[in-house]
Amino acid sequence: MNKYFIFISILLFASCSDFLEKTPLDSPSDKTFLANETEINMAVVGCYTDLWTDLEGMPFYLAFEELSDNGWDRNTSDVQKLSQGANDAKSSFVETIWKTCYSGIARCNYLINNMAKVEGTVSADVLSYAKAQAQFLRAYYYSYLVEMWGDVPLVLESLTLADANIGRSPKADVLNQIFKDYDEAAAVLTTANKPTSGRPTKQAALALKARTALYNEKWDVAIAAASEVMKLEGSDVILDPSFSNLFTYEGQDSKEILFSIQYLFGQKVHPIFRLFGGRNGGGHANKIPSYQLVDSYECLDGLAIDKSPLYNPAKPWDNRDPRLAWTFALPSSGYSDWTKEPGCIFQGFQFETHRDSIKCWNYHTNTRVDNQDALNAYASFSGINWRKYVNDKNYGDVNNCDNNIIVIRYAEVLLIYAEAKIKAGQADASVYAALNKIRTRAGMPAITETNPDELFYAIARERRHELSGEGQRLSDIRRWKIAEKVMNGFLLGRMQKSYPSKAPVIDKWGTPDYEAAGIPIASDTNDPNTSMRTVDKRVFNPVRDYLWPIPYIERKTNPNLTQNPNYE
Repeated sequence: MNKYFIFISILLFASCSDFLEKTPLDSPSDKTFLANETEINMAVVGCYTDLWTDLEGMPFYLAFEELSDNGWDRNTSDVQKLSQGANDAKSSFVETIWKTCYSGIARCNYLINNMAKVEGTVSADVLSYAKAQAQFLRAYYYSYLVEMWGDVPLVLESLTLADANIGRSPKADVLNQIFKDYDEAAAVLTTANKPTSGRPTKQAALALKARTALYNEKWDVAIAAASEVMKLEGSDVILDPSFSNLFTYEGQDSKEILFSIQYLFGQKVHPIFRLFGGRNGGGHANKIPSYQLVDSYECLDGLAIDKSPLYNPAKPWDNRDPRLAWTFALPSSGYSDWTKEPGCIFQGFQFETHRDSIKCWNYHTNTRVDNQDALNAYASFSGINWRKYVNDKNYGDVNNCDNNIIVIRYAEVLLIYAEAKIKAGQADASVYAALNKIRTRAGMPAITETNPDELFYAIARERRHELSGEGQRLSDIRRWKIAEKVMNGFLLGRMQKSYPSKAPVIDKWGTPDYEAAGIPIASDTNDPNTSMRTVDKRVFNPVRDYLWPIPYIERKTNPNLTQNPNYE
C-alpha cells in the first residue's frame, strides 16, 4: 500500500528532472501543483482515474459476478482460481483491486490535503465542489476495501517514507469515515447532473452510502440514506419504465442510473461485446452466466419453476419473468415461436446452442450461416450468454465499445430500503411499495408475503434477478453467509442436445438443486447430450474465504500489516 501513497505526486503528475532545481515552465510541478483553478480541475480528474482500472478492459467489479454462483470466467486466470478455492496472497487479481483502491484514495487525499494552497485564489464554490467529488470517490474506493478485506489501513493524508508502514484500522473506523465522506459530499453535490456527465450527484452519494450500510448491517443508516434518495423520485430520480433500455446506448441518460463509469470512443473503450458476446457475433463468451442462475428465475405467476403450473420443461423460457430474456441470450429452441419471442436474436443472429443446430440465421445479411454458437469449441460453456451491455451497435468492432457501465441505479436503492427495513424489524407498507415497484416494472405479480423471514427471502431472490450481471452477487452471498453452500459444487451448463425433463428443486434462496430432482449431472458415465454440463468445480472454505488475503507484496514491504485468518 505504502508505495501508492509515497509516490502519489509521480503517479498523478509527471514532473520533470530536478537537476537544476527548477520547476517546469510549461507543465505542473509537484512543488507548485494546485496553484490555480485549472490545476484543481486536473487533480479532480485524477481522482477518477482508478475507476477505469479493469479486468480485461471491463470495470473490475463486473468480474465479481464470475466469482459468484451467477457466472464463470473461462480464462485460466486468477479470477477462475479464486472461484475454485485457490485464492492466496499472491493472486494478481486480488492485488490489482487493492492497488486500484489505494491508488484512487491517494489521489483523493492529495487533492483534499493540498486545497489550502489556493484558498483565496480559487473560488470557494469551486473548491467545495472539488472536495465533494474527492470525498465521494474516496468513500467509494474504501467501500471495496472493507467489503473484501475487513480491517484495512485508514489513510487520510499523503504518506512519506517515515510514516508509510502503518497497520490495519478496525473496520468500524473505516466505515465511519466512509459514511462521513458520503454525507459531506451529499451536502455539497446537487441533484441535477445527467448520468452521462460522469460526475456524482447527491443521490449517488446517498445511494452508495445506503449500499455500504446494508452490506455492513447498519440497518438504520441504510434506511435513512435510501429514504433520502426515494424522496427525489419523480423529479431527479425515476424507476425507468424500460428495464432492458438501461443497458443500451439509448438508455444511458435514464434518471434511474445514479452513477456510471463513462466511456468515449477514441478516448476510453471496453470490449464487453467480445467478452460477453456469442461466437456468431464475433464474441468470445469469456464471461458467461451459470445455468443455475437462469433456472432461478420465476414464472409469470411468481412461483419458482418447480412449483408453477406454467412451467413447461420442453419450452423452459415460456411464461417466465421477462427479465430472463432481457438479461440473457437464451437458446431459441426453448420458445414456442422463436421468431416472435424476445431473446432469440442475439447480436443480429439467431441464437441456438443445441449441438445439432449447425446452421442459423444471420439477420445482418438475411442468410443461413454456420452456427458458431453450437459448433465452436469455445462457445458459451453454459449454453447461455449475458445480454446486458451487449449492444448491436458494436457489431464488427467488438473491442471498441463506449456504452457506460452502471455503478448503482435506483432499483437497487429500493431493494436496499426493503431489505434494511425487514432486517430492522420494520416491515410496513413502504417495504411492499418499494419492492413491488420493481416487480410491476418487470411485469411480475406483487409480493404479498407477510411472514418477515419469507419476505426477506423474496427480496433476496429479487436482488438476484434484478441485479444479475451487475457485480453485486458476490457481496450478497458473502454477507448472507450462503457462499459456503452455493460456491461448493459444480457450476453447470445446459444439456448439449436437450433440456431436463423436469424442473430442479428450488430452495428459499432461489438456488436450483438438480441432483435432488434426479436430473443427471455430466460424469464419465452420463451422456453429455442428456446430462447437465459440469462447467467448473467451485470450492469455498468458510473459515477463510469470507475475507480476501492481504497481498503478499504489501506485507513484504510493510511488516505492520497483519494477514487475514488462514492465509499465509
